[in-house]
Amino acid sequence: MSVFATLMFSYMMVLMIPLGIGLGLYNQVESIMIENANNANSALIEQVKQVVDSRLEELDQLARHIYTHPQLPGLLRHAAPLSGPESYEFVRFKEELERYRNISTFISDFYIYFHESDTVLTPTMKTSSQLFYSSIYGYEQMDYEQWQALLREPQFKRFLPSAKIGSGYTQRNVVTYMQSLPIGERTTPSGSLVILINEQEIQQLMAEIIKANNGALFIKDAAGQVLLRTGDPDIELSTALTGQQDNMSLSTHSLQSGWEYISVVPGEVFWERVNEVKMQALSMLIFCLVAGGIVCSLMSYRAYRPLKEIIHSIGSRKSDEEKQYLDEYDYIKSSVLHSMDKQAELEDQLIKQTPVIRTNFLGRLLKGYVEWDQLTPETLAFMGISFPYDHYSVILIRLDDASGFIRNDSESEWALIRFVAGKIAEEMTTLPSYAVELDKSTLAVILNLPTGHSRQEFYDWVEQLNAVLKERFRTLTTLAVSEVHASLQAIPEALRECMKAMDYAIFVNYQPVLVYEQVKNATGVSYNFPLETEAQLINATKSGNAAKAAEVIHQLYTSNFGSSQMTPELGKLLFSNLISTLFKLLNTLSLQYEDIFGDAGGPLEKLNEAGSVEELYQDVVSMYEQVCAHVNTHRGDPALLMLERMKTYINEQYANPMLSLAYIAEQFQITPQYLSSFFKKNSGVTLSDYLAQVRLRHAKTLLEEKDHTIGKIAEEVGYSSDIGFIRMFKKYEGITPGKYKELHRS
Repeated sequence: MSVFATLMFSYMMVLMIPLGIGLGLYNQVESIMIENANNANSALIEQVKQVVDSRLEELDQLARHIYTHPQLPGLLRHAAPLSGPESYEFVRFKEELERYRNISTFISDFYIYFHESDTVLTPTMKTSSQLFYSSIYGYEQMDYEQWQALLREPQFKRFLPSAKIGSGYTQRNVVTYMQSLPIGERTTPSGSLVILINEQEIQQLMAEIIKANNGALFIKDAAGQVLLRTGDPDIELSTALTGQQDNMSLSTHSLQSGWEYISVVPGEVFWERVNEVKMQALSMLIFCLVAGGIVCSLMSYRAYRPLKEIIHSIGSRKSDEEKQYLDEYDYIKSSVLHSMDKQAELEDQLIKQTPVIRTNFLGRLLKGYVEWDQLTPETLAFMGISFPYDHYSVILIRLDDASGFIRNDSESEWALIRFVAGKIAEEMTTLPSYAVELDKSTLAVILNLPTGHSRQEFYDWVEQLNAVLKERFRTLTTLAVSEVHASLQAIPEALRECMKAMDYAIFVNYQPVLVYEQVKNATGVSYNFPLETEAQLINATKSGNAAKAAEVIHQLYTSNFGSSQMTPELGKLLFSNLISTLFKLLNTLSLQYEDIFGDAGGPLEKLNEAGSVEELYQDVVSMYEQVCAHVNTHRGDPALLMLERMKTYINEQYANPMLSLAYIAEQFQITPQYLSSFFKKNSGVTLSDYLAQVRLRHAKTLLEEKDHTIGKIAEEVGYSSDIGFIRMFKKYEGITPGKYKELHRS
C-alpha cells in the first residue's frame, strides 16, 4: 500500500473519528509527561551518580596510594609483639598516611588494620584494635568480635550500609568501604584498609532531588543492599518496587561503582502535573478538529513529496530490486538497517584487529620498518597509540626466572607473565607507554617523555617496575634502559642501545637494571691471553694437573675481568679462545669431545646459555678439569694413589664436623666438582656415601661398647646435632640408633 494513500487515510480518520484522535492525543500527552518527568528525575539522579562516582574515584585513588605504598608489605608481615624498629616503621608509615588525610571532604577518615600485629593505624594514631574500636570508631549495631571477623575476611571493595560510629558529640553516620591487603589476596589477607565515607556529603547531593519531587532516594551497592536513603521516611523501597504503593520509581546504575540509584516519587505529586497538561491537550484537540479538514489534502501531498525524492535517491544507488516491500517506509528502513549492519560489521572487525595491528606496528617501529613520513597522529590514534611528547626511550625487560609465578614451562603461562609484565609497565606510569612482546622471555616498552622530564624520576620508575615484578609477581627480571632520544625515528636505535646494555648482564655482578648511558663508554679493544699462558694451560692439562690448569684460568679471569674496560664482545671472545685451546688439546691427545663430555650440549651452547661471567668461568674450569681427570684415569697408578690418600684422610678426620666435599677439596687443592667426579669414578661410590659409611662404622662400635647418649656419640663421629646423625643412621641401617642400642644389649 502506498504511503500517500496511507497518509490520506490517516488525515481522513482525523476528520471522521475526532474522538479517537482525541483519545490518542490524551494518551500521548500522558506518556510525554511521564517521560518528561522521568527524564527530569533521571537527569537529577544521573547528576548525583556522576558526582558520587567522581568522589568514589577519589576514594579509589586514596586506596591505590595506600595499597601500592612500598612500606606496606613489610608492615603487614610484622607480628606482635612489635620491636622498637618495627614500631618506628609504623610511625613512619603513619606520617605517610597524614599526607592523604585531607584528600577529599567525601572521606571522613580511614585506617589500616594489620592482622599479624593486631594494630590499627590511622593518619593520626597507632593503637590496638580493641582500644580503637571501644574508644574511637565503634559501630552502634556491631560488637567488637563481629567487626574483627569482617576485617579478617577477604574483602574486595566492599561497602557496608550507613551506620553510626563513635560516641558522644563525635558520633556520625558513615558508609564503610573495606579492602583486604595485600591487594589480590583472596584467602588469608594480612590486613584491611577501611575508609569511612561521610554520609552527610551524599545527603547534600541528594537534597535537590528530594526538594524537587518530595519523594525518597535510595542507593544500593552491587550486592543489592541499601547503603543509605533520604527523603520521605514513609516510603519503603520494597513496597514501592513491587507496586504495593502508588508511587513512581526510577533507577540508574553506575558502571564504575556498581551502585544503583533509585528515586521514588509519590503518585499524587507525580500525577498532579500530568493532569494539568492533559487539560491543555484536550483544548488543543478542538482546534485540531476544525483546522484538520482544511489542510488534510495539502499536508498529505507535502508529507509524501520528500519521501518520494528519498525513494528515488536510494533506488538509483541500490542494486537489489527483487525483494518486495510493504511500502516506502519499509523500503527505507530495510536500506538503512542494511547499511547499519554493514557498518557495524566493519567496525567489529576493526575493533577485533586493533590489538593485532597495534602489536605488529610497534614491533615494526622498534625495528625501523615503517614509513616515517606517513606516521600522523590520526594513523596512530586509529591503532590506539598516542605520542604527545617529543622525547622517547625504550626499556627492554628480560624475564630471567618466572618459576615463582608460573607452574609449568608452557607457552600459555609464559604468554601470561609477558602480558602481566607489559600491563604492569604500562599502568605504573601516567606517561604514554606501550609494551611489545619480542620473544618467549623478552618484551620492550616504548615510553614517551615530555621535554624536561626528570631523568632520575625515570630511573626510579624503572627500579620500581623491577621491584613490583620481583615482589608481587615473584619474577626475577633484568631491565635495560636506553638513552632518551628526541625523535620517533630514533626508537630503533634506542632498542639497539638496550640490547647492547643487556649484553653486559652476564659480564657484571647481577644488576636488575642496566642503563646504556653507564656502559656505552666501555672502550676495551683487546684482552690478555698471551701465547705463554696458553702453553702453560696446555702443559698443565696434558700432565693431568687440574689444580694448575684451574690456577692459570683463574689468573686469566682476574686479569681481564678485573678491569671495567672489558666489553661483552671481548669477554665472549676470550672464553671462545679458551674453548678453542681445549679443542686443540683434544686433537693433540687424539681425543674426541664426546669421549669425555658425552652428548650433554656443546661448548658453544654453554657459552650462549650462560647467565653470568662467573657461570662461564666455572663451566670452562670444569671442562678443563674433566680433561685432566680423563688423562689421570688412563695413567692408572697416580689416580689410585690419590684415591687412597683421600680415603686415609677421611678415616683420620671423620670426627671433624667441618669435613665435607668442599673442605676435602680445599685440603687437596682441587675443585669440589673435580673431587666429586674423581672419587665416584675411581671408588664406585660417592664421597658423601663413603664418609657416611666410615662414621656409621665408628658409631656402631660406640653404641655397642660405651654407655653414652645418642647426642654424645653423634658429636664423637662428626655430627653437630643428633638430628642429622639419627637421619643418617636410619637411612643406612633402617632403624634408629636408640633401637640399635637396645637390640645389641638384648
